[in-house]
Amino acid sequence: MAHARVFSALVVAATALLIVGCATKKFVREEIGKSETRSGESIEKVGGSLTQEQTRVDSLTGQVTAASKRTDAAAALAGTAAQQADQASQKAEQAGGVATQALARAGEADARLSRLWSDRYKRTLGATVTVLFAFDRWNLDDRAETALRDVVRVLQENPDVMVDLEGYTDNVGPVPYNVTLSERRAEAVRRFLVEKGVEVQRIQSIGLGIFRPLADNKTKEGRDQNRRVVVKLFNPAAE
Repeated sequence: MAHARVFSALVVAATALLIVGCATKKFVREEIGKSETRSGESIEKVGGSLTQEQTRVDSLTGQVTAASKRTDAAAALAGTAAQQADQASQKAEQAGGVATQALARAGEADARLSRLWSDRYKRTLGATVTVLFAFDRWNLDDRAETALRDVVRVLQENPDVMVDLEGYTDNVGPVPYNVTLSERRAEAVRRFLVEKGVEVQRIQSIGLGIFRPLADNKTKEGRDQNRRVVVKLFNPAAE
């Protein structure tokens, strides 16, 4: 009888353990399922985060690439600008050299003119040539050019000889107009001499209009003689 009660107790205990074990397994399985669900959700969240991070990284990479391209373009532009600046600097240096040479030549010409001006009274009259003009005209005719060619030859053979040109008119017309006309006549002679190779600094010219008439303006012959340019050749004075 006692053995029967012990056996029954063991059976009850075993049944209880079995029930408890089943309950435990179910609990464990439920907990594992919950854990797996949470793990899956975490993995999905992590995957989403990784996707977002990859997208952000890709965006940053694109921005860096674009910035690098802009930097390269800016560097290329800077290189071009530097080359242009170097070229401009070289041109400026060349222009400076040309300007320096021009200033030197101008200084030499100024010194020569100053010397000629200071020596303008230190000379002697060597020869005089008269060139005549038609009424109210200042162009040179064949006779005038022939006479001036002889003057050019003398000047070429004697580089120290200086020239004074004095333009005149007859007394027909207003005085201001005649002064201008006489200047034009002197200028026509000066231009001819320069075109034939005479240095411009060797020539001085002036227009005096109706003043200092050579002949009487009351006659046609006198007026013809007064329409003239007097070419005066001066030799340097002996020391």
